[in-house]
Amino acid sequence: MIFSIGDSIISPLAMTSHGNFEAVMRGESRLQYYEHAFGLPEPCFISLMEDERIDRAFETIYDYSVKDYTKMEKAAILAVHQAIAEANIAANRSDVIFILSTTKGNVDLLESNPYEPERPYLWRSAQLIAEFFGNPNTPIVVSNACISGCAAQIAAANQLRYGGYKYAVVVGAETLSKFVISGFQSFKALSKERCMPFDGSRCGLNLGEAAAAIVYTIDDDPTHIPDNALILRAGAINNDANHISGPSRTGEGLLRAINKVIAGFDNAQPAFDVNRLAFINAHGTATLYNDDMESVAISRANLQQVPVNSLKGYFGHTLGAAGILETIMAYQAIKNHTIIGTKGTDNPAPACPINVATSTMNTNGDAFMKLISGFGGSNAALLMEINRNDNMSVVETHGRASLQPEKPTISVISQCDITDDAVVLNGQTIISRNADSNTWLADIYRHIGMAYPKFFKMDNLCKAGTLAAELLLKDVDFDRETVKPDWAVVLMNSASSLDDDRHYQTTIQDADNYYPSPAVFVYTLANIITGEIAIRHKIGGESSFYVVPAFSPEQMDTMVSQCFSANPELTHIICGWADYDEGKCEVKMQLLEKNVETHCSVYQNNERIEN
Repeated sequence: MIFSIGDSIISPLAMTSHGNFEAVMRGESRLQYYEHAFGLPEPCFISLMEDERIDRAFETIYDYSVKDYTKMEKAAILAVHQAIAEANIAANRSDVIFILSTTKGNVDLLESNPYEPERPYLWRSAQLIAEFFGNPNTPIVVSNACISGCAAQIAAANQLRYGGYKYAVVVGAETLSKFVISGFQSFKALSKERCMPFDGSRCGLNLGEAAAAIVYTIDDDPTHIPDNALILRAGAINNDANHISGPSRTGEGLLRAINKVIAGFDNAQPAFDVNRLAFINAHGTATLYNDDMESVAISRANLQQVPVNSLKGYFGHTLGAAGILETIMAYQAIKNHTIIGTKGTDNPAPACPINVATSTMNTNGDAFMKLISGFGGSNAALLMEINRNDNMSVVETHGRASLQPEKPTISVISQCDITDDAVVLNGQTIISRNADSNTWLADIYRHIGMAYPKFFKMDNLCKAGTLAAELLLKDVDFDRETVKPDWAVVLMNSASSLDDDRHYQTTIQDADNYYPSPAVFVYTLANIITGEIAIRHKIGGESSFYVVPAFSPEQMDTMVSQCFSANPELTHIICGWADYDEGKCEVKMQLLEKNVETHCSVYQNNERIEN
């Protein structure tokens, strides 16, 4: 079983998890109207952490200059410091893995960078955070748009169950900037007043800053779980395969994720009794289509009677921190037998009637579901339960048996490498670059006879990944018209979306030539490449994107094996490395197929008891 042993929230409301919960119970929020925040020409309604408050707290744990770290890094370090103190673990152990959840990290440094040149890279932030605590392992960055915080917790579960780690420190952090706010403004997605999740008068979201950390561990003996500990029962990620910036109107991806977590990890547990749910903590961004989509998915899952809340009216949408912050807040609530009311919502009117909690109320439930969705067609669901000494369902559900999967037998169906010089498919060079060509990716598109006009709207990273996927699947016989939940896309790189970030920065750098474009901004999320591939090939299983310092075949193999093990329904994964940075293209992608005879063994007391 995977359960938490420490957590922390650093937000504009308070500097601890419990402090944030108390502030929310008092109905507090730091969302407010700003006329020209960050020099923006348009007003916004956002929530900001006070720089001085962060610095003062940071000085209590760091003996040198606070200027050594950015605001985002300091907030993340503070959250981790508190969480590991509560967990009472030494973070410098080799059996501790750090996982950072963020969408844009230090993207504000593209405007002015007083640090080393690599500081805007997400992997560098993760490295600095892990090094602060003396951790010897290479940290993992999960950059999966708005679902990053939940995806990071799922990645932590995979590392604990299949990666050999004893502890996983999951931290999400996001600070706002001209870059981030202007991008959402270009989408016309921001409300100029307090957001109203699920309300009939909702008109957009608010953004917020925060950092949140949670420490997970694993133990097969339920008697070792502390009373009131939070247990991560199951997590799932599914793609809509619908649109890179708009949710499915039928909630297909989120519905699949909900159904998977109810079934449980690897189907190794009995199906969860949904009557135990105290509430569903929804994404609830207060945008028209997100809230409608969530209501459709919840209704289709027959959960319309379960109380549903959103925390965006207290914190705003904290992007990469949201999934972790809101999980911790839901945990604080259920520990206190409470369902937090949805601030700002008086007249719920989503597409499907659901039980929106408009005011705080009591509950005796011992479990909750956390839902979240984001750009790139990504959706995630977590099923969490609280351990109570008077509740034997945890023991009865989990028993003492643990799932120890045999490593899946995987076949490489095809392999494609794209560099600045050539395209190599299954070991054969199929096209070499003309030295005079300055349209290399378009040359490849034409050479392979691809017919997909949307290709020319993509950024370079997505173009390169889409071309590689097209070649991988060129001779594969599969259903190209129906969404395939048994296929997944798992990619990683080192530059995230920095190539496009630099492009977008030029559109907002000059106040006299300010023209932020939604068509450019949408590609400033690294996981959009997985969304484009999913849409093109109707892939409805997991879509995940990771950022690490450099390509490692061993690490890629580990991540893919974990994905297959955690999702037994998967038959195929498009995986690999897809990077485009400062004009340099490097793609190494494969299509993998799992042996259909691969199975898992259930062990109890280190003896196999079932195949």
